Amino acid sequence: MAILHNLPSGRSIVLRPLHTFGRHPDSCRTVLQESDVSKLHALVRWSGTQWEISDQSRNGTLMDGRRLPPGHWHPLAMGAEIRFGTSSTAVWQMVDTSCPKTGLWPLEGDKVLRVLDMQENLLPDPSAAESNVFQSEGRWWWDRMDHVVPLLDGHVVQAGGRHWEFVLCEDFGVTQDLPRMTTSPTLAAPVFDFDLSQDEEHVCLEVHVGAQTLSLGERIHHYTLVTLARQRLQDAQRGLPLSSQGWLGIETLARMLGVDVPYLNIQLFRARRQVQNGLGSALAVVERRRGEVRFGDYSFHIRKCGRPEGDWKAPGL
Repeated sequence: MAILHNLPSGRSIVLRPLHTFGRHPDSCRTVLQESDVSKLHALVRWSGTQWEISDQSRNGTLMDGRRLPPGHWHPLAMGAEIRFGTSSTAVWQMVDTSCPKTGLWPLEGDKVLRVLDMQENLLPDPSAAESNVFQSEGRWWWDRMDHVVPLLDGHVVQAGGRHWEFVLCEDFGVTQDLPRMTTSPTLAAPVFDFDLSQDEEHVCLEVHVGAQTLSLGERIHHYTLVTLARQRLQDAQRGLPLSSQGWLGIETLARMLGVDVPYLNIQLFRARRQVQNGLGSALAVVERRRGEVRFGDYSFHIRKCGRPEGDWKAPGL
């Protein structure tokens, strides 16, 4: 990442691979309020090896006191002082010249970019996970447990009373080592197939969508999913209405599984991410409401040692 620091105000910004400065909010990534700043005043870019700046203005851009010839690219070195126009408030200094990275930029506290892992970024931290940021199908997503939302550059992510700006910088043409289904514009409703060992130490999960089968293998969080599925099945057998089926308190579920709540939240985030990555769709495989969770409205089969234990059919199927 690269950071520009405004000397008069103390404000710091993270540079994107192509970063625009000026007065016009629709065309500039960083909006400058000074009266002599042009609508599009200057461009900063990452060339692949270094940061460069190009003046696009009428009133000029100065670097280390020297006015830059407009329309030309000039290297930006560590410590370089940039002035957009003539105002003393539009003076910025280059305080980091590393290459651009996708991450979370804290809006309060220490200004250190949290570089994102593609698979899991538990917020505010792994010991108290409230939400998760991850990449799937070339996009970044924010799993807030109650729902999953796509992230765009500049979105604000919050968890545990803290706030971060999402900084999008990288090329997403990265192959993930994860099973994945062939995407289809008319994806059929998924059916989850759980297979438990006799001692329930091993839980394998397959997801069937139409004629396709996605094998998600054996994971610890699959036991969390099948526990929720069993609760939904029991409530259905008791005749509870759909809206009331399957809900378990977070603390109750943690006690049932013999884990603490932060660890349970991690397992839930991992389960949701694995399913979304595999299906390429933001399925609410785990639904959440205040203090409670349940298995979502998706059909499932549960087998133990290959013998049927129970089935639940989603409404409308």
